[in-house]
Amino acid sequence: MQNFSVLPTNRVTEKGNERIRSILEEAKNTLVEEGFSALSFRSVAKRAGITAGNVTYYFPTKDDLMVELARYIFDRWEVRFRRNLPKNLTDKTDIFVYSIRYMIEENKRLKSSSLLLEMWAMANHSTAVMKMLDTFYGKMRAWIEDMLAAVTPTLSLPKRRLRAALITAQIEGLIVLIGPKRIAHKELSGLEDEAIRQIQKLALDQSD
Repeated sequence: MQNFSVLPTNRVTEKGNERIRSILEEAKNTLVEEGFSALSFRSVAKRAGITAGNVTYYFPTKDDLMVELARYIFDRWEVRFRRNLPKNLTDKTDIFVYSIRYMIEENKRLKSSSLLLEMWAMANHSTAVMKMLDTFYGKMRAWIEDMLAAVTPTLSLPKRRLRAALITAQIEGLIVLIGPKRIAHKELSGLEDEAIRQIQKLALDQSD
């Protein structure tokens, strides 16, 4: 298992790993069900059935907890994506397009949409949440960057990173127009397909 706590890997036992997983899972559940205002060491500890001191042993500050929670949420999402990736999909461009559509669909899920919108709203008021948001989108950009390296290997690293950032912004920006509880507009019919076409065009553009 990836070491999610701030402790060195050699100081985390198997039991410790299970406790870390439980802390992060309950922190995530708190955010989804009650929002950031309800997130505290005490509330997470209560949900996990441990003491607040157990939480701070692995995550000394709230910033530490939020940053690792962002990694945990993204890595859980990636595991789910890998599990759902069709086995017969082998072409790199097809996998890229499937991945982009998958990310868009993921953001349309009520839990995912609620969590992201909550992060955006709270980031203006909390350094811890801002760090969490930055970590989450850093992971997302790196993931897209790796896919760009596969479909457009001639692209320079600086250009690849910029395009990964643009694609991240395009995917996340769709949340304000599509998804749960959004008002449907006729003129936006086909928006997702058009977004995917434009993202694919940007990804495959060989110009550096």
